[in-house]
Amino acid sequence: MNDAESLPLACSKILHEKTRQKLTFAQIAKHISHDEVWTAALFYGRASPSVKDIQLLAGLLNLSAETLEEDFRISGPPLRETAVPHTTDPVVHPFQEALELYKPAIRSVITERLGDGAVSAPNMKVHIEKNTTAKGTDIKLVLESKYIPYQSW
Repeated sequence: MNDAESLPLACSKILHEKTRQKLTFAQIAKHISHDEVWTAALFYGRASPSVKDIQLLAGLLNLSAETLEEDFRISGPPLRETAVPHTTDPVVHPFQEALELYKPAIRSVITERLGDGAVSAPNMKVHIEKNTTAKGTDIKLVLESKYIPYQSW
């Protein structure tokens, strides 16, 4: 993503060090014991780290844990508002909100894994699964599509 100027200071620092050290979100996620997309969301100011997360990140990225913790505190809560008008449909709204919230993280992880390209909407397959657990019923939505790399000429 090229919007590092608009990121909170803590996020700019960790994103800079991630890039400088040539680390992937998958490597960092494994180190801090979180999901890869959640980790990317943290780097783009869309998730809140715990003190333990900050200490692990600081150690991995060779940053001061105290300074990084202060930078996250000063940054305030994660940015979770979206500029896209939302439907009030209770089935569609959560998916729309999640895609908007995690958009920078999803894009970064896809680009990191597959390179610069585009996802093909006309070729997209959508799968919906129901999962009943002791806590209730969950839904799993899977979007599967062709990835088309951009070409140089």
